Amino acid sequence: MKITIIFPARDVEMGKSMVPVMPLAPTLLAALTPDEHQITLVDMFYGDKVDYDTDYDLVAITVRTPLAVTAYSIADQFVAKGKSVILGGPHIYAFPNEAKQHATAIAVGEAEELWPQILKDFQADSLKDYYVCGPYDTKSLNGSVYHQKNRPSLKNIPMMRRDLLPRERYMMDSIFTTRGCPNSCRFCPVTPIFGPQIRHRPIDEVVAEINTLRKRYFNVDDSVFGHPQIVDRPQENQYYFDLYNELAALRPKRLWAGAGGLSAVNYKDGRKIIELAAESGLCSIAAGLESISGSGQKQSGGWRKLHFTSSDTFELQTLKENIRIIQDLGIEIMGFFIVGWDEDTLDTYQRTLGFCDEMKVIPFILTLTPMPGSQIYEEYLKEGRIINDLPWNHYGGESIVFKHPKMDAKEMYEENTRVLHEGFSMGRILSRTLHTFRNRPSPGVGMSSFFTQLGMRKSFRNQFKQKQDQIS
Repeated sequence: MKITIIFPARDVEMGKSMVPVMPLAPTLLAALTPDEHQITLVDMFYGDKVDYDTDYDLVAITVRTPLAVTAYSIADQFVAKGKSVILGGPHIYAFPNEAKQHATAIAVGEAEELWPQILKDFQADSLKDYYVCGPYDTKSLNGSVYHQKNRPSLKNIPMMRRDLLPRERYMMDSIFTTRGCPNSCRFCPVTPIFGPQIRHRPIDEVVAEINTLRKRYFNVDDSVFGHPQIVDRPQENQYYFDLYNELAALRPKRLWAGAGGLSAVNYKDGRKIIELAAESGLCSIAAGLESISGSGQKQSGGWRKLHFTSSDTFELQTLKENIRIIQDLGIEIMGFFIVGWDEDTLDTYQRTLGFCDEMKVIPFILTLTPMPGSQIYEEYLKEGRIINDLPWNHYGGESIVFKHPKMDAKEMYEENTRVLHEGFSMGRILSRTLHTFRNRPSPGVGMSSFFTQLGMRKSFRNQFKQKQDQIS
């Protein structure tokens, strides 16, 4: 059977000029496919084209919200040719019935349990309309349903099929070690999709796979330091102790990056975990800081992952101290901030940049995009604050998709554009790179920091230029 697995992209993507990272979803899906099938992977993000003329038996497409318009168009063209199309991914979780209008079958949830069943049913000519894995309500689904109510174990997952993509075009491989997030941030759908309980891959399987990777990789886990809410479970911390000790012993040692919660500084054994992670090669984290104000922390729910007991106890000084501790261990921080909470004003953009300047944090400052599947999206939808009739490709971070009580969309867009241009001036990039190099005097780390920031500078400017061209 001929199968193509497609990772769609728009013409201009914010991350396209950054450090190229091999996508996880299509390589994982390919790994779950029995060897007797012929598989083609298409990564449109880095230039692959969809071949509509090859006689594929089955087409699988991963759908993220900003790419839903593109994904649906691809699916429609294959369906028109009489091909069977499977749609899965985070957007499908929020809108399965919408997606079903464009596909033969829909996959909601994680692939480990669903994909083998989909292939089995397809070959038996008994494909269901919906395949669901996880404790989700299926009553609203309009058609036949296969439902596996438990989320999958992460044991015995085969190694990603990285051989099906040209590895030389990616500077970093990707891997995961855990799934799940207990934080329940109100703007984020990760907790409802993957659940609040943390599931771990066996350490020996993770280490064996990392030993096949090249000299740089990205860990896509929600937090590579664990979570403060579950430190009363000794096995949680022990997992990271054992994992990072094993990775530190690998030769050659790899440099790696991932998402990390600053709260690890404050909880039991957290600093030791950070130290071990740095020893194992961790040199950069993407940290969801969300807001520099207590009101922003309250509305976002981000205070939980920063280890404050409530949004009322949020202190900017504590955040600064945590940042310095992690940076002193030689770990660069890319700070993700959201502006657009109800108490924010236009000045919040500049004050957030000022905070990043002071702390030498790479400023990823974006206006709020309420993502489908999140609490914020559902609340704003009920309140009439979601701007109607905007296609899903406006949900990529470069458009304003909701109504703010104090700022209009044009003001927010223009100020966000200005701040990001200013934040990625060459002087600021060099200053942050030098700060990183001083904390970790490694040419590889310094070069990675510099070129990653150059890529971000190019990506932001390309995306905003495209938006201006559309407006004019």
